[in-house]
Amino acid sequence: MTTARITKNDIKDFVTAAHGNLDKVRAMLAAKPGLLNLPNGNETAMGAACQMKHQAIIQFLLDNGAPLDIYAACVMGWTDKVAVFLDADPSLANTKNKQSHNKYTISFAAEQPQVMELLQSRGAK
Repeated sequence: MTTARITKNDIKDFVTAAHGNLDKVRAMLAAKPGLLNLPNGNETAMGAACQMKHQAIIQFLLDNGAPLDIYAACVMGWTDKVAVFLDADPSLANTKNKQSHNKYTISFAAEQPQVMELLQSRGAK
């Protein structure tokens, strides 16, 4: 069995697609399963989907073996999973982005009131 060769352009296209094009994500992953967790710079497809709060792409990536992180759990509204991450590392409530903006974790939970409440109860500012 041969594995499809993955290029830097494939990775870039896959991560770009994960910002909102579920059909393209599905097609690319079917053709090249190795793309799943490869980063384009410092962003993976999961990170891209979380950034855009695209739940269908997040679920698809999880269903295909992508690891769950606190950001995906926030976007999906999985308060119980977010709590597990915070129990393991309370500093995640105040994770900063590359520009040192403090509300990085909270931004992923903006549309999930229960998750926002949990983050704030754990010290998110």
